[in-house]
Amino acid sequence: MKRLSLALCLFLFLFACSQEEKQEETQKGAVPYWQAQDSGVSASLRGLSAVSDQVAWASGSRGTVIRTTDGGATWKDVSIPETDTLEFRDIEAFDANTAIVLSAGLPAVIYKTTDGGQTWDQKYFSMKEGTFYDAMDFWNEQEGIAFGDAIDGRLLILRTSDGGESWQELPFEQRPQALEGQGGFAASGTCLRTVGESQVYIGLGGKEASLFYSFDKGESWQKTMTPIQSGESTEGIFSIDFKDEMTGLMVGGDYRGDSLTKINAAYTTDGGRNWFPVMAGMKPHGYRSGVAIWKNYVFVVGRESCDYYIDGGKAYIPMEGKYYAVDVSRDKEAVWVSGPRGAVGKLGFRD
Repeated sequence: MKRLSLALCLFLFLFACSQEEKQEETQKGAVPYWQAQDSGVSASLRGLSAVSDQVAWASGSRGTVIRTTDGGATWKDVSIPETDTLEFRDIEAFDANTAIVLSAGLPAVIYKTTDGGQTWDQKYFSMKEGTFYDAMDFWNEQEGIAFGDAIDGRLLILRTSDGGESWQELPFEQRPQALEGQGGFAASGTCLRTVGESQVYIGLGGKEASLFYSFDKGESWQKTMTPIQSGESTEGIFSIDFKDEMTGLMVGGDYRGDSLTKINAAYTTDGGRNWFPVMAGMKPHGYRSGVAIWKNYVFVVGRESCDYYIDGGKAYIPMEGKYYAVDVSRDKEAVWVSGPRGAVGKLGFRD
């Protein structure tokens, strides 16, 4: 009975959409694919933030930041001067002009632009030993949160309430307590995810694939275990996304390769309090560093391969391309990807 109940939950979760959406996609009769674009850069692009069908930003190695305002027909290099030693592992964009980038490693910095990347202002700086920020996300245009690996046993937590103009560290005693050797993965900027008006989730890996969650914007935290593959420093939760405030999906595995990954996806139907493994025949085909839920689709990407799932299907279907990150635009009208060697792309459909 329990197995049947879980299967029913999975059916309901993956991913109930409106009858109108189903009819729309059925009428198209088209297959999704990634329209590869020329970014003009060769950097590893792990940061990605989609604004609309026309506007998207990406960030990555060697201080690289790029932006498109014409649907990806052209990308402009708007990198920050004298930051070519930094790794911008995450970026959050609000429109064609406003974006915030976060670096991993030292120095730990946050920059913001309000003029499309023509100029950048430093909003946070730290040289504290051991600092390594993994990801950031925003509930709205004013309130956001970032997290980094543990120092002295507790995760680093930064928050802003003024659109990234200033950042405050959460007091030590309020920060989630991680196990020794446990940390996040700055692989796509999505191992941290904000949901609704006040929910936030942080996925970790290493000794155990545990999840910290808060329903009050990080003021207090709770911990839950997940079935995602763990044990080695290369294994754990890499990406989280939610369809609504109750139903969500996480992906991960072992970033050393698809063939080493066994349990790479888990779902929740109770707001993240409990997570269950996706059935073996309905899971992605390898290690995945990014997940995005869009309409009645789920897109999962990895450095070796990608998949998609459509509501009512019997399994994930392979897609061409190798990417690190996938993101649904703020207006919900487009899906974008970014990856190794300057790879960028946008979701398209073909017969």
